[in-house]
This record gives sequence, C-alpha cells and structure tokens, in this order.
Amino acid sequence: MWLQIPVLIHLRMPDGRLLRQDGFTILINEQWCLVQMETKPERGQPLTLENPKSGIEQSGRVVEAERSREGGYAVAIEFDRVARELWSAVFSPKDRHVGRS
Repeated sequence: MWLQIPVLIHLRMPDGRLLRQDGFTILINEQWCLVQMETKPERGQPLTLENPKSGIEQSGRVVEAERSREGGYAVAIEFDRVARELWSAVFSPKDRHVGRS
C-alpha cells in the first residue's frame, strides 16, 4: 500500500552508536516496508521503526538501500514479525504478497 507515514528510525551503526533519525514510509505492508531516510544502512543491519503518533515500535532488518532521486536513501525493511499494529491500517490478503516472488 502506497502510504506516506512519518517514522522514527532507530539504527545500530557498525561502530556501536545508536542513530535515531526521522524518515517516512513510501510503501507499507504488514511484513515489510520501504522508507526514505538520510543515512545509508548496510544490508542485514538491524533497526527499529517507531510510529511517533502511536509510539508502537517494530524491529526488522535492512533488505536493500539505494540512493533515491529525492536525496537520501530508499530502504527496504523486512520485519521480524507481522506488523499489523504499527501502521494502524487494514491490509487485504493481496497486500501481503506485493513485492514478493
């Protein structure tokens, strides 16, 4: 589902620092999402997304990060578990397979 939602991104950097950054979603799903952020994370890097409106957090891992046309990076994230509560959205069964082979 194409939906722009502000998120806080908590990212553990390779040197151990915890980086907290504002971002926003581009695409959402209950199993993964695509977010726009300023810092390029590494593939497989763990992170936590927080919906600042609800305070709900969801952990996941970076699947891919590419430079976006708008500046910053478009980052694909796969969640550690289904994230229905994070978005406060209702997903149809067909939404669960978007972007999946």
